[in-house]
Amino acid sequence: MTIVSSCNDGFAPHVSALFVSILENGSKHASQYDFYVIDDEISMANKKLMRETLQDFDSSVHFLTIDKKYFENVVESDRIPQTAYFRIAIPQLFRGKGVERLLYLDCDMIALTDVSKLWQLDLKGNILAAVEDAGFHHRLEKMKIKTESYRYFNSGLMLIDVNKWLEQDVTNRVLKFIQENPEKLRFHDQDALNAILHDQWLPIHPKWNAQSYIMQKEVKNPRPEGERAYVETRKQPKIIHYSGHIKPWSKEFTSPTKKYYEKYAELTEFPESFACKKKKTNYLFQRKSG
Repeated sequence: MTIVSSCNDGFAPHVSALFVSILENGSKHASQYDFYVIDDEISMANKKLMRETLQDFDSSVHFLTIDKKYFENVVESDRIPQTAYFRIAIPQLFRGKGVERLLYLDCDMIALTDVSKLWQLDLKGNILAAVEDAGFHHRLEKMKIKTESYRYFNSGLMLIDVNKWLEQDVTNRVLKFIQENPEKLRFHDQDALNAILHDQWLPIHPKWNAQSYIMQKEVKNPRPEGERAYVETRKQPKIIHYSGHIKPWSKEFTSPTKKYYEKYAELTEFPESFACKKKKTNYLFQRKSG
């Protein structure tokens, strides 16, 4: 299973918590997972802590770099840094590597179940599988994109068919859209991805990308079946996505979902993840001796 995220130095502790949550809830064989991080100037000290965190689980993390020249003219904001655009080019990094699919996850997520169940999903000929974005069901219409379906996905979780992505030159098509339509990009890379892939993605249950707006009942789905799925998601989320402006490592974050982040952040080697770290016990994986 090829699992990829992207982060800068400030998010290093949080992506580590994500990876730990995947390992804790997954197969007993850590070798089943290949973790990759697109490195946006992560310090050597933080890389060391990330490696030590996964070594505790007999696993490892690989760091990849992307040529930033491709993103020199992208639209940025306080919430969406240049790093967020890196996901557009991730499949390119696996060209010729024998990787047929990859699971991209934002670094502000926590897994609560075995993600191999998602990994085995039949994409039914689509380039990727994703969850509909909560609250922006008419986004493609506002962007004036001609499409058969106006469903709009959240790019925080994408199960990608690497070969199809490369065959259809998705990276360059998305980058071209960004360069030619900056005025349309309210949600930056996500808007551009949807503009290109609007009819080539498979919608999956929102449990797999339980966004903050869903968990906190801040939005309603315009379709009855969609609203029922939101209720199911709140009862049993599979992957929590802390997609709001305030994150669970902030004192201002008051949602009950904070406990999921705390549980796994405490199992990392980052001393500042929490003021009080619990003793590391009950690992699913056997820790290395010494």
